[in-house]
Amino acid sequence: MRTDAARLWGEACSLICKELPEKDYETWILELNPTSFEDDTLTLEAPFGLFRDRVRQAYLPAIERAVSVAADRRCRVAVVVGSLGRTRATTQDRPRPAGGRPVKRPANLMGRKTFENFIVGESNRLAWAAARQLADGDTSTGNPLFIYGGVGLGKTHLLLAIAHKLKLRGRRVLYYQGEDFTRKMVEALRLDRMDAFRREFQVADALLIDDIQFIAGKKRTQQEFYHAFNLLHGAGKPITLAGDREPSELETLEQGLKSRFQGGLLADLAPLDKDLRYRILRVKMKESGLELSDSAIERVAGRLQGSVRDIEGMVLRLRAATTHHGPDLDERMVETLIAPYVGSAAPVTLDKIIDTVAWVYSISRGELLSRDRSRRVAWPRHVAAYLCRKLTNASLPEIGEVLGGRNHTSVLRAVRSVADRVSGDAAFCSRLREIEGMLGHVRDNGVGARL
Repeated sequence: MRTDAARLWGEACSLICKELPEKDYETWILELNPTSFEDDTLTLEAPFGLFRDRVRQAYLPAIERAVSVAADRRCRVAVVVGSLGRTRATTQDRPRPAGGRPVKRPANLMGRKTFENFIVGESNRLAWAAARQLADGDTSTGNPLFIYGGVGLGKTHLLLAIAHKLKLRGRRVLYYQGEDFTRKMVEALRLDRMDAFRREFQVADALLIDDIQFIAGKKRTQQEFYHAFNLLHGAGKPITLAGDREPSELETLEQGLKSRFQGGLLADLAPLDKDLRYRILRVKMKESGLELSDSAIERVAGRLQGSVRDIEGMVLRLRAATTHHGPDLDERMVETLIAPYVGSAAPVTLDKIIDTVAWVYSISRGELLSRDRSRRVAWPRHVAAYLCRKLTNASLPEIGEVLGGRNHTSVLRAVRSVADRVSGDAAFCSRLREIEGMLGHVRDNGVGARL
């Protein structure tokens, strides 16, 4: 039974890794251990309670979809806290860096994030060159290196490329996400293992932190990170940080850390220009075995204003379309496929929000507007209500009407449920920003929907 569960989970992971951002997949999915598959229910063990709760809240629908596809029938997934002995037994064969974070990835992710396959243009050349210099061991001009930019522009790719090259040189690399750093520290505090936690930094040769903005506002986390940073920086060890904003814009980051970050090299990743979008699009199409005419590629690259992740999503849509309609897509079909990704200065409409959210969550518009109260449909409906409230001037009754004739109280509950999750779920916030980007909404100051 364990073998069946492991085999099913392996097949499901090959699907999940395509749906989730790589950093989310490696932090949350690879830590889960399959223990049994009985009565169409796959049981996965999480290392501790908070981890289990986060997986259930943020990733369970995606996991259940992937498991059902892998098993070729409708399946449920139970996420439980494993016994300490069993968790160690099922994870001891995973290769781990000094920080204890699993690095095992499915084959299609191995080797993807290197300097050689990072596509360089004017918008990212400085960050790429500085990252290569640091990975080669030259800390004279860019230590720490702080890379910043929007979602899907290559921050994680560059961090993983640095880690890959340093490991090839035999260096011991600590790689954390901001949230992961906090989680490991809290776990060490709970288990009274802070000495072991700090020892990791004493023996490390390099420190890489992704999504550094998530330690801002967390006083104890910042204190521990301050000591770790000073330890490695004082020893001349390479440090690279990545965030969605430059240090001066991280309002709740302590001044001591902010000044140290600004004392290194700041390298921004600007939005992709048309030439870079075109080159990335051609590479992604080649990787997926997709062929389109040069004119169609030009049209997509000219209209698509988003990130690398948007381009990857667009390639998946194009591949699905060519499967059904053949390789010769007409202009109208291409425009239809591009629509969810195209930024626009025009006002965001209620219909556009509904269609985009339905597509992102892989349900039909009819399902989203139906009376179906299952989580698979109800949660996307809540997200649509939240975005309708945030991005338009529509009233609660107007939103309820377009969402299938719901009353304003139901809409308000939906908006509040999403707002509550926004305040404590970084992975969901990232996905929400991507949806807003698809709708052409420029990032604001973080103010949520009107309640």
